[in-house]
Amino acid sequence: MTADPFEAIKAVFFQECDELLGDLETGLLAIESGAADDETVNAVFRAVHSVKGGAGAFGLDELVRFAHVFETLLDEIRAGRKPCDDPTVKTLLRAADVLSDHVAAARGQGAPVDPQRSATLVAELEARTHGEASIPPPAEPAPAERETADVDEFDFRPVVFDLAALGQPAAAPSQGRWRIVLRPHAAMYAKANETGLLLRELSQLGPITVTLDHSTLPDLAALTAEDAYLAWTIDIDTDAGEAAIREVFDFVEADCDLSVQPLDQEAEQSVATDAPATDDFDIAALLAKASAEVVPPASTPEPAVAAPVEAPAAAAPSPAAPAAAAQPAPAVTIRVDLDRVDRLINVVGELVIQQAMLAQRVVESGLARSSGISVGLEDLELLTREIQDSVMAIRAQPVKSVFQRMPRLVREVGEMTGKRVRLVTAGEDTEVDKTVVERLAEPITHMLRNAIDHGLESPDDRIAAGKPAEGTVRLVALHRSGRIVIEISDDGRGINRERVKGIATSKGLIAEDVVLSDEEIDNLIFLPGFSTAETISDVSGRGVGMDVVRRSIQALGGRISIASNPGKGSTFTLSLPLTLAVLDGMVVTAADQTLVAPLTTIVESLTPRAQDVHHVGGHDAVIRFRDEFVPLIDVALTMGFRDAPVPSSGGVAVVIETEAGLRAALLFDAIQGQRQVVIKSLETNYQQVEGVAAATILGDGRVALILDVDAIVGNARRKARPEFKLAS
Repeated sequence: MTADPFEAIKAVFFQECDELLGDLETGLLAIESGAADDETVNAVFRAVHSVKGGAGAFGLDELVRFAHVFETLLDEIRAGRKPCDDPTVKTLLRAADVLSDHVAAARGQGAPVDPQRSATLVAELEARTHGEASIPPPAEPAPAERETADVDEFDFRPVVFDLAALGQPAAAPSQGRWRIVLRPHAAMYAKANETGLLLRELSQLGPITVTLDHSTLPDLAALTAEDAYLAWTIDIDTDAGEAAIREVFDFVEADCDLSVQPLDQEAEQSVATDAPATDDFDIAALLAKASAEVVPPASTPEPAVAAPVEAPAAAAPSPAAPAAAAQPAPAVTIRVDLDRVDRLINVVGELVIQQAMLAQRVVESGLARSSGISVGLEDLELLTREIQDSVMAIRAQPVKSVFQRMPRLVREVGEMTGKRVRLVTAGEDTEVDKTVVERLAEPITHMLRNAIDHGLESPDDRIAAGKPAEGTVRLVALHRSGRIVIEISDDGRGINRERVKGIATSKGLIAEDVVLSDEEIDNLIFLPGFSTAETISDVSGRGVGMDVVRRSIQALGGRISIASNPGKGSTFTLSLPLTLAVLDGMVVTAADQTLVAPLTTIVESLTPRAQDVHHVGGHDAVIRFRDEFVPLIDVALTMGFRDAPVPSSGGVAVVIETEAGLRAALLFDAIQGQRQVVIKSLETNYQQVEGVAAATILGDGRVALILDVDAIVGNARRKARPEFKLAS
């Protein structure tokens, strides 16, 4: 059974909607912050208009109706007829949320949009478009009239055009002059597209002169509302090129006859001499006139039908005209099913393993490094790494796709809690593996909700504390040491450590006599069942938030940390691998076990000397490293590979640095070498093991564990403090 090509095109439309809605949100936030220019307003309008045009092609009437009202207000704003003040921007942001809900509902991925909510926002948009006075509903046509009359579903009102009064001399020809001939079909209007909006969009590219061809307009008795009779010839002065001109007609080109030709001065004079007289007018004056002279739908104007005239012929392209090839070529992209990319990555992972196995066999065979086989294997290794890097670049995706969802969440949670919140984002272009991006949305959502509900104070409390009434939440992404770091911070009250410890004690999560540091108290909020909310609400209170966040991050091979300053706010830091497929590691041995330490955490390796190793309290070993002492951790002993320690001078110390900036020296028996390894999830194939991030397959076919160095250092620190224990 073959796939429906129409559904495939529809799926592409919804994918484009995701991008358009993201651009819409970004543009509106820029307008709200006061950092927008005219192009930003135009981009916001184009996003809504594109969504409406595509929705009309697929018969998504509810989506088309809402988008039409939405873009009408945006059109008034970009034309300068309506102000873009703060109340209007807030209305536009709410409209963007509802538009997103309409898209999700049409896609079948969300609940149907509440009709009352949608109607209320439509009324608010129309009030801001047409003024605060209520707009009378159009007169209901008689049953007999409904058979022939066009029932207006899009708030359309007839407009009287006095073309003679708007006559203007044509602009002088110049370089970069084009002639566009547009003859719409009836299908174009049936999909809620408007010629006036297309002409206005063209006017953004440069000055235009429009000639109306009404030669096919019939007598009034033969006129039907469903047909299209008019055509337009537009001369435009622009350096944007043919591609930019045709982009204006992207969503209507299949429903009209369109011609775009370069126009030089000689051809234009010839056309002006030979062509019969037509009605020339200035498009800006026409559109201003159309907005001012609105006739109620109940009345029907008597159109003045001019004598039929011939449509002007399009000028032939001249050799002197600028060639379209001179324009910079746009970037070519293709859409590929993600499953195909995943299969490609799996194959590349197996290629890396096979290359490592071949290298291992060559070493075991005793061949000299200068032999032809060894040289060929080195070339194969370089080629394999280049293929792997190229494939991983295909999966790399900016975190912008996740960040763009959060402004709406912040607005909704702020309204639910009665708090004024401003979200500041940075690093949206930071790239990470698509699998990591997809699984970031839920943890970030939880943490933003907690930052607003628990972190920020109410406006009155903030003013009393000498803070602005509006709280600020920051969402930042950056690359650090081969990993992606995401920080969620607020300028709220910070963590009340006494209250946190008291709640954990009262719920039996920790022993009453336990002695904890500030960092350890802060981390109590990650315990299952912990919550500081006094009542259960739609936002929080069930104690299932932050422990879910920690498990989600750990499942990605990441970790989470907290830094809180009472009265000034808190910062949560997520650290995750850039990819879940391949990493560079150092292969080491501990008690006959082969392990892999991530190369990004390693600072230096050294052979311990007896005079550099000391013991604190008689049992905790430290080693001198560049004029400082760092903890010396026997990895085999910590992970239970052996029961008794070995002399420190008999192994190799690898100095590592954790995400928190702590340094420690991990003691191994030997180092085998640096290698690129394929990551295999241990939790998926077995279970989570403390101190182990994942597993891999070595060149000899054995399974090796990839160390979680932060967890190993944390375990060693806790074992050094026996008084720290959780309640059983």
